[in-house]
Amino acid sequence: MNRSVKPTIAGLFSDGAPPTRPVDFAWRLIRRRQRPFLLLPTGMHNSRLGLALYSAQRRPAKIWRAAMPYLLGTPAAAIFQRIDFRGDADSEIGRFLTEQSGVAADQLRAPAIKIGGTEDGNLRMVLLVCDQTNRPVKVIKVGLNAGGRETTEREADLLELLPADKIGCIRMTGRLRTPKLSAFATAYFPGDSPEDDGGMETLFHSWINPEPAVRIESLQAWEELETKVAAACPGAWSPLRAALAGQSLRSTLYHGDFAPWNIRAVNAQNLQAFDWEQGQLRGIPGWDWFHFVVQTSILARRHSVERVAAEVEDLLQSPRFGHYAAATGITRVVKPLMLAYLLRHRWVTQPLEGARQTEALHARLAEHWHLAPKRQITLSGSAVSPAAVPPATAATPGVWADALRQLDLAWAQLTNVFWEPTLIANAQPSLQDRLRLAWPVALLCGLWLVAVANIQHHYTKHLALLPAYALPCLLASWKMGRRWGMVFAAVAGAMGPLVAATRDPAAYPADLICWNGLMRFVMFQMCVFLADRVHRQTNALGRLFEPNHRPADFAGNWAVVLACAAWFVLVAAGDVLTGPRMMFLPLYLFPTMLMTLFLNLRWGALMVLLAAVVASADEYWGKLNTNLMEVFGWNLSMRFVTLFLIIFLLDRLSRENVLFDSCKAGSRLPTGAANRAGA
Repeated sequence: MNRSVKPTIAGLFSDGAPPTRPVDFAWRLIRRRQRPFLLLPTGMHNSRLGLALYSAQRRPAKIWRAAMPYLLGTPAAAIFQRIDFRGDADSEIGRFLTEQSGVAADQLRAPAIKIGGTEDGNLRMVLLVCDQTNRPVKVIKVGLNAGGRETTEREADLLELLPADKIGCIRMTGRLRTPKLSAFATAYFPGDSPEDDGGMETLFHSWINPEPAVRIESLQAWEELETKVAAACPGAWSPLRAALAGQSLRSTLYHGDFAPWNIRAVNAQNLQAFDWEQGQLRGIPGWDWFHFVVQTSILARRHSVERVAAEVEDLLQSPRFGHYAAATGITRVVKPLMLAYLLRHRWVTQPLEGARQTEALHARLAEHWHLAPKRQITLSGSAVSPAAVPPATAATPGVWADALRQLDLAWAQLTNVFWEPTLIANAQPSLQDRLRLAWPVALLCGLWLVAVANIQHHYTKHLALLPAYALPCLLASWKMGRRWGMVFAAVAGAMGPLVAATRDPAAYPADLICWNGLMRFVMFQMCVFLADRVHRQTNALGRLFEPNHRPADFAGNWAVVLACAAWFVLVAAGDVLTGPRMMFLPLYLFPTMLMTLFLNLRWGALMVLLAAVVASADEYWGKLNTNLMEVFGWNLSMRFVTLFLIIFLLDRLSRENVLFDSCKAGSRLPTGAANRAGA
């Protein structure tokens, strides 16, 4: 390892001649993917400071970064190679370090160093420099070979031109050019990488250039698209060019790699962005915001393509982005701009990681937004006419492989039902503020629950009142937000079993009360959750009552249908064996939800009807009271209404939601095409 690191260190800290003012440095070498990554100064305190250069994003990486200083303070540090080097404080880089740190030349400490650019051939280093009190004060970027120097010079030139009064625009504090290297220094900013895009609308609005709207063709980014993307992927570029050419918009400052690992959040309204290597003074609006969401989702969160697409759609539907789009004049072309960004990232930026996911994301969104080319185009450049696509039978997997693929997709779709966007900041009013604004709704819901509980206690014994209990939960969720809906769901879930126990304590012991309360809460919470998700869609009420006709595809989903049938039989057996007093109704939901997603609402409703019949027949056979047929008919209808409400909301949610595109069309694609689509 010395042969690969020490020459680089020598090229940085030595002019080749014997040192006139020697200074000794010592580091521990940390590798990443078998490549030199970090040089941490020896000593626990210094190594902890040096790790500030590493913007860990994933949980394992954050744990590793937190534990590393303690490990380096023990004998176990010997597993990391020690690098000792004698530099020259009178070298040009030595004098630059002295100038930027304010530390005397003979007291220079070893800076922490992050080694980058080894994979793309542009050798660059980032140095963290501390002052006399060992407090980090400056960050110095150095380019050592021809490519690294060119990149460093380009970034330094842009930093000199960035406006000083804009949020996030860092300034240089010094610059160095020698025959061997190029370097510049900026202030060190404390803080962590942002978890979501909270406060970024303020930054992006401040980056809008004051000049009037310009045609998109006048911007450098468009020229790059025309030059590289049009040649590499003409089929995918053609519909976007038709949608974007001639459009006028407000140009903005463009960072080019606006991702959490290149941002420090001092607070929600004070973000500082560094690594402006790909920046432009006149860029296309929205691209930095798109980049933050897409790259964080792909590289940091490791989301599936469906979930990355859902994050994108949540961003585009957010009021914060809508205001920004209106201010920059891109409201009508947001979706083509998003797809153009993906093409640029794939063919102009050419990332070292995430290219395959970017390719699949482009295909998924283009199809979902009806901006896909008429021919089947892959971003790798191949173009195939639909007529030339071979029949699926040539690539059809075996029966077991096909079944596993279907079940894997079914599990993914179930998790998608309960997934929510995590990268788009969505500040919600507190529970107290919601109550203050909508107290009449809360009062109405509370009185309604009290009235239903009284009816159950005084006038019914075994009649189910589930829809009556669910109604205030839905109303609270729709008018007061999901958190208040959850509160009423918890109250409604517990109220029914407790009322039943007051009438017949011997028949409802504590464990049965807890079980039934939990089952009711799960069911009411599903109503609340799905109602809230539907409510957040655009034109929620209008879309709620639009029909969703979709033919059932049994041939493409046979394994899912069989799994749902098996699941249903097991739940029904448990329901019958445990007796009518123990509620199993929410456990029927999962197969009915899958049938709704993968077939259609009619087949989901049929399974709901079967679930209601089984649960009610169990009561009938159990002979809970004398009015058997009346109870059977009433309870069957109440159970059917409650379960059908849940799958109805799910059907409306999934109709135009990119998360569920694969269960509508993915099963009918050949296996290779489905994989390319990210299924």
